[in-house]
Amino acid sequence: MLHIVKNERWVAAVANNSWAAQRALDAMKPKFEVATRVDSASIQAALDAALDSEGTRIATEGELSPVFKGARVVTAEYRVGVALHAAIEPITATAAWDDGRIRIWMPTQAPGLARGAVARALGMDPGSIVIHPVFAGGSFGQNLEHQVAEQAALVARELRKPVQLTWSRGETCLHDRYRPPAAARMTARLGANGTVAGWLAKIAAPSSGHELARRLMGGDSAVGAGLAVGGTGDPAAVDGARPPYRIPNYAVDHHPADIGLPTGYWRSGAHSYTSFFTESFIDELAHVAEIEAHSFRIAMLGGVPRLARCLSTVASLGGWQGGLAGSGQGLACHAFRGSYIAVMAEASIGGDQKIKVDRLVAAVDCGRVVNPDVVQQQIEGGLIFGMAGALGVTTGFTGNMAEARSFADLDLPRLADTPEIMIELIASEADAGGVSELAVPPVAPAIANAIHAATGVRLRQLPLIPGGE
Repeated sequence: MLHIVKNERWVAAVANNSWAAQRALDAMKPKFEVATRVDSASIQAALDAALDSEGTRIATEGELSPVFKGARVVTAEYRVGVALHAAIEPITATAAWDDGRIRIWMPTQAPGLARGAVARALGMDPGSIVIHPVFAGGSFGQNLEHQVAEQAALVARELRKPVQLTWSRGETCLHDRYRPPAAARMTARLGANGTVAGWLAKIAAPSSGHELARRLMGGDSAVGAGLAVGGTGDPAAVDGARPPYRIPNYAVDHHPADIGLPTGYWRSGAHSYTSFFTESFIDELAHVAEIEAHSFRIAMLGGVPRLARCLSTVASLGGWQGGLAGSGQGLACHAFRGSYIAVMAEASIGGDQKIKVDRLVAAVDCGRVVNPDVVQQQIEGGLIFGMAGALGVTTGFTGNMAEARSFADLDLPRLADTPEIMIELIASEADAGGVSELAVPPVAPAIANAIHAATGVRLRQLPLIPGGE
């Protein structure tokens, strides 16, 4: 071991090889004081308190008060846990100090933001910082963050030597900027012929959009201040919660929750949980209305014909059996970044009481397609990513620390767990839309709806746990 670098928030051991550096760090057993204690119970309590407090109306149409007054309504509550990025590529940066200038090689999705953060950390002019972006792999929001660049730069300046800093898998789990947990209280009134006359989504979640802006763009007064302030509600925290269906009266409220945990951007952002809330609740409403789930959705998609076509295509392609009890089939659809997708899942619960996803079928309309193979790959990857988010990639917290420390703790799907996948790309001359995140949101609700069809049990929590509510 060659050197120790101390900081208010961290300590680094420098050695000629990673094994020696890790041994030195373990031997130091550093301890840090924190202002508040965070654990799984405190996170859930914060979400409960937020849901019961006043929220901020983010989206609305029509008037809900007369629709709900004295009426029989359907209600349901849903929960989602934190999600880790769990990227295979480690968090890493290499920094070299050279006569008042510093060069950094790092996988990054935002090199400009990284340069600004390093400049602030070192108290230097950004013109003296050079960032060399390298391949980031499947980081999906993880490499928007730049804490590792700040650390490597500070160590390199103190040593006046090039250094490479790589977080261990355990450190990556402990210091991830997690996809935030959320809770939703959904209320709806069914109208004549099974239509939805009123819809209210109250969503408790951290203000991750504001937090991300403050953390990543705090040095840019124009951008950072503009995104980080402006009311107590955060539109980014409920992004995707506006129902795509023709509902004359609806509202979406954000109830900010202070959970004491740093959160960040995870592939598809808030859509990863708002789609779960919406498509699970739509399925419940179809059940209450005693209308087959596909027909129930189609009847309300007259204003979104491209989404309706995706839904009809996936039902035909996948051999939709009407969501009959015991069929193990579930549907979900979603619109995102100018593209549309519908997913049908076939799932069951095995003898080990674990969910097994047997088949995922997707129909996609993303406008004009230049390279179908790339679109196919993105949708396939998104489906598997969404399945991982539905069944695992989460952690509990004890004493301010994540309980997950390795891939083995995250219940990630393996090759043997990969379902049969079928994808239909619908020909379209519309403007090209996005596909890199499109397939993630509808997978979890499709699986949850499939489990309800298979067992009669409605799972309202992510990750999906058989026997849970």
